[in-house]
Amino acid sequence: MYDEPVDLGFLRSSLPQRVQELATGRLRPRAWAEWLRERRLVSADRVGLAELREGREVCWPPDAAHEPLVTVRIATYQNPDVLMARALASALTQTYTNLEILVVGDAAGPETAKALDSIGDPRVRFVDLPVRTRYPERDRDRWLVAGSGPMNRAIADARGAWIAPCDDDDMMTPHHVESLLEAAVRQRAEFMHSRTRVELGTGAVLLGSPELRRGQVTHGAVFYSAGLRHLRYNPRSYLLNEPFDWNLWRRMQRAGVRIGYLDEVTYLYYPTGPTRTAMARAAGLA
Repeated sequence: MYDEPVDLGFLRSSLPQRVQELATGRLRPRAWAEWLRERRLVSADRVGLAELREGREVCWPPDAAHEPLVTVRIATYQNPDVLMARALASALTQTYTNLEILVVGDAAGPETAKALDSIGDPRVRFVDLPVRTRYPERDRDRWLVAGSGPMNRAIADARGAWIAPCDDDDMMTPHHVESLLEAAVRQRAEFMHSRTRVELGTGAVLLGSPELRRGQVTHGAVFYSAGLRHLRYNPRSYLLNEPFDWNLWRRMQRAGVRIGYLDEVTYLYYPTGPTRTAMARAAGLA
């Protein structure tokens, strides 16, 4: 950890927004401590990134541009049927084949282990946490950070030069890894984001924007250098009313990570429950 001062410019620019959120109840009082803690990390992240680059443009590992190993990272919890039908099936049929398919269970149990053992593909590796990660009790808070425990473990264990996140109930398009890797190398990017097709049952909508914006990038529509593995998901991002994935992408952006965009659908997102209902209604598909 670097002992660096708070990024005061960012603190001042964010203060009116945070005061308004506190006044309207959107930001809970104890969130101030989390907000200030995160601000203190901004300068440290920038210093750490500069050290990792070692004077280069990017923090790529040495073999990142020449047929590198790519880790497809999947977190799961007692959802083997959907895991096998969607995330695993899409990972195994990628056009780019130099993959490590790393599945980390949040105490997923023996059924998941048995299902993965049946695949018989040496690229698949399963790690199961012995105890499920503890998450907030409130439903919305839990939704904002569920899965952060096994996802952080996967970041630490990934052997690839690049990391491709995928949720267990979503799918990557067949060219996901190939397209994003090619674009990252061509654009000299450390982090790539792309477009998502959101499957709503009654139809579909597309998400994606050249500007990295909340609500326009899904968890699996990104691809980034394993050189950024020191940046992890924050299991307390719910205190800031932020999903943990967006919180991480935003922090990468603030740290000065080189970001690229691919105007291509590389990910299929299958929302459920209230999220699916709200998105369908907003798209006029309800």
